[in-house]
Amino acid sequence: MFLSPRQVAQALQVSESSVKRWCDKGDVETQYTSGGHRRISTTTLLRFLRESHRPLVHPEILGLPGILDLASLNENDSATELCNGLLALDEERCREINSALYLSGKPVLEICENVIARALHLIGDRWECGDADVYHERRGCEIACLLVHDLRRLLPVPPAEAPLAIGGGVSGDPYRLPTLMVETVLKELGWRAISLGENIPLTSFAEATRTLQPKLVWFSLSYIEDEEAVVNGYRDFYADCGRLTSIVVGGQAVTRDLLQKIPFSTHCPKLADLPAFVKSIEPSPA
Repeated sequence: MFLSPRQVAQALQVSESSVKRWCDKGDVETQYTSGGHRRISTTTLLRFLRESHRPLVHPEILGLPGILDLASLNENDSATELCNGLLALDEERCREINSALYLSGKPVLEICENVIARALHLIGDRWECGDADVYHERRGCEIACLLVHDLRRLLPVPPAEAPLAIGGGVSGDPYRLPTLMVETVLKELGWRAISLGENIPLTSFAEATRTLQPKLVWFSLSYIEDEEAVVNGYRDFYADCGRLTSIVVGGQAVTRDLLQKIPFSTHCPKLADLPAFVKSIEPSPA
């Protein structure tokens, strides 16, 4: 989506001349039409707002939900606020919190791990105490996936020459959110990342690896239905594709015993462990 200086001025409630001045000074990356008119992409404007901490007064002009003032909240407060929104099944409130965190300059990795994932853990705690029901957890996971999709759309599109990564969950693993988070964090790091989804046969991972030739493959193992089948299928995958790519494994179902049975490039117990590894194999992905 591209915006004119007038639309940007309306969204920020500043003068149009100020926006044009930012464009001409190079503060805001600008493209020009064949007629010489300035145009600013939504992702470029969002990057400018994150860096300059300017308020977005009318987010609807950018197609975003309302923006909350979360300046007084720390990460734990944000996770609690999001948890309350999820329990209320209030998708709009949750999207407002998500957008506010992003525009405040908080990295996507921190939003995913310290706010969204934390909020879902809080719902789990309340479920165990009898203060939440199954439908709260199920709908909460659905809204959380929408939030990660929102974050992914806000990020700039990596260049065509950026390294490619693919990944997902193996057969029997029904959890979509973890692999979506990995995909989005890798995109923030400048990678072309493609989540293949959940419940993917390892033979299909091998076919995708041979066809797409990614520099990295990630396996998000949140649930293992049949460990022996996963280990055998994974070993076949590695024998076929291990020489072609770097392999990252992670997820709450990964145990020390499992790691001793399978070969891999690195194990990332947390999302926060991922950036250091990807930078070690591609120091300047952008």
